[in-house]
Amino acid sequence: MTPKEKAYLESFIDGNALLNSDVMPLDDGDAYATDYVGGSTKVGERGFPLRWGRVVRNVTKSVLFDEPSEECAVATITRTIEGVLKISAPYQLSTRMRHAIIEKPFTEHCVRKARFLRIGRTKDPSKNWKLNAVSLVKGGTPDGELLIDELTFRAIPGETISLKAPNENIWPFGQDDPRIATVEGETDVDVAVKLKSEDIEPTMVVLRSGYKGKWGQRTLLPLKSENRSGNRYIHTYESTVRAQARPGAFHAVVEAIDRETLCDVDAPVSTSFWGVPYVIQ
Repeated sequence: MTPKEKAYLESFIDGNALLNSDVMPLDDGDAYATDYVGGSTKVGERGFPLRWGRVVRNVTKSVLFDEPSEECAVATITRTIEGVLKISAPYQLSTRMRHAIIEKPFTEHCVRKARFLRIGRTKDPSKNWKLNAVSLVKGGTPDGELLIDELTFRAIPGETISLKAPNENIWPFGQDDPRIATVEGETDVDVAVKLKSEDIEPTMVVLRSGYKGKWGQRTLLPLKSENRSGNRYIHTYESTVRAQARPGAFHAVVEAIDRETLCDVDAPVSTSFWGVPYVIQ
């Protein structure tokens, strides 16, 4: 790959919607309520706050290229996300007024890969390379202990995407392959997530989606079942969500947030998330 071709691929990555929509759903803009049940709890108790939200203040990106062969180039795209997690919770259980607003700084990293195949050897680099496949987006805080183990999307009616960790296939989403989920706007999608944790108590798991210029949709995935595997617990969270109406390429981000992050004033932010590309038509 020539320096000119490398510059073209970097420019392509900067302008490609599929490779640049994974961070957008992560920015809530402010603390707001989610649709969990059971009401809020006071600061420091074992429950969930009245409102919470991530505010992204800075995103930096780096791209590294690997060339397994003369006909293939793989870009590893790493983003560092910095901001604050806002938490709003009452001091007393008898009220739902915003009495306490806590801000916790966080730094998260998300990594995804893009595979390009050579289609020519001309002087024009745009005619030499084609995006062939993209990987799952994996991210979270460096010290996060929550492990997303399996993720399933099923459009109603439509196709199903099922991913397990460790990845059975590093390239589950082919650019010219129907395995990139395509759904009609404003249709229902069933989502199921399996999460491994050392904590017997359920954590906060949400599905995020959205696009630039509008705050994303954040939907709680309620706990449906619990099993024990060795010294860990496998929690399964499920819900049905509705895809937005706007057509284009987007990411659905499944995020698990450590309970202490939202319940303990002094605990640091601990998260883990996967991002899955999809197309609304």
